[in-house]
Amino acid sequence: MWTDCTTCFESCASTAGECGCLGGAGEAGLPLMFIMALVVLGLFTVIGLFYSVLVATMVGQRIWQRHYHILAKRLLTKEYVVEDVDGEVTGSDWSPPPLPTEHVQQLKNLGLL
Repeated sequence: MWTDCTTCFESCASTAGECGCLGGAGEAGLPLMFIMALVVLGLFTVIGLFYSVLVATMVGQRIWQRHYHILAKRLLTKEYVVEDVDGEVTGSDWSPPPLPTEHVQQLKNLGLL
């Protein structure tokens, strides 16, 4: 929709009332405004979907990380069982056997050692 502003305002200057040059233009631009609103709404929808997938992925990864950490701790606690060795120890120089290197590495990764 195009209007010659110069002609419109020159004719308005000579009248004492309101300018009616653009009076009928509101309805002509209605379909264009509707289409633009749909495009903006579609754009926000696409951006919102992308953002929600990104956030859901981050939350899922964080949940999986915590689950794996707890599972690794549970597996280590099943492997190491505390036994009462009172009476079996014959000297004060007794010490427990050393841990395997792979278990030491796992404990360090979990922040337990």
